[in-house]
Amino acid sequence: MQLTKKSSYGLIAILELAGASDESPTPASAIAERFSLSVSFIEKILRELRRAGLVVSTQGRSGGYSLARNASHISLRQVLEALGESLDLVGCVHSDAHCDLTVICPTRSAWRKLDSQFKELLEAMSVADLLAT
Repeated sequence: MQLTKKSSYGLIAILELAGASDESPTPASAIAERFSLSVSFIEKILRELRRAGLVVSTQGRSGGYSLARNASHISLRQVLEALGESLDLVGCVHSDAHCDLTVICPTRSAWRKLDSQFKELLEAMSVADLLAT
């Protein structure tokens, strides 16, 4: 698995929202400016996170984005999946994957176990955990 720019920027954005004060929403433009990113790309990412129920938006002059719930209740897996990230370490671990060696592959069970543990780690690690590091 290799993170896309969208997912990397999405993690940056959600960490910014998690670290922001609860008093006022954070505009997408503030996040984009701080990290020299495209405002339209950050807005697109935040809209996807909003559709997934991870962030909320406020319209108006002092509008912007905030976390929909406490950062300790948002997992990294939820963020990455909301942004369409494939979390598969290798493509052959799923039953619908096609590989000529599937039946005799000596590494398939190891990849399945690693894949499962990786996803469990992403589910167990919250945005708050990442913010604390």
